[in-house]
Amino acid sequence: MRYSFRVVRKALVVLLLVAALPAAAQDKVPEKKASWPLSLADGLPRELPGYTTAPTDPLPDTDENQMGVFTQVARFYQRIESPTVTRQFQLVVQDYGKEKDLETDIKKAMAEAGTHQGVEVRDAVLSGHKAFAATDRTGINPTTLVTVIVLPSRLVLAQGANVDRDVALKLLTYVDFSKVAAAK
Repeated sequence: MRYSFRVVRKALVVLLLVAALPAAAQDKVPEKKASWPLSLADGLPRELPGYTTAPTDPLPDTDENQMGVFTQVARFYQRIESPTVTRQFQLVVQDYGKEKDLETDIKKAMAEAGTHQGVEVRDAVLSGHKAFAATDRTGINPTTLVTVIVLPSRLVLAQGANVDRDVALKLLTYVDFSKVAAAK
């Protein structure tokens, strides 16, 4: 019996060492890049300070609006401050294809939004990119939508429920716009 125990123990040690090798080797393997369209999310933060991230990200989606057909990915975050105060924030990357130039459409939409009572519109620059923010204060809680033009045909949208414009703009600083622009 004693001999069998030693043989078994040596075999277990060898198995543990062999099993540990792939885990150690994984640290040295470069991170596998996501393929299109999931690569659009590479620049979106996995977490935002003070917010809880949704347990899963929605799969890429293709849809159409007044500006054309687009592919999008999104991440959702929320912060529950009390039984009556919840803040929700969603980041979306939309890609309309290489031939589109969306700036004129975005400016037109912002000008239209600014004509409504209780809606504040402001232009901004985030990491060198033109951004347009609209905050609707007609309800009990503000709703903010920020559109950042990363490429002529690619946008980062931020939508905040019960989130002011300045907070939304600050949360957008966690987006890596260079990765969003480089996604292929």
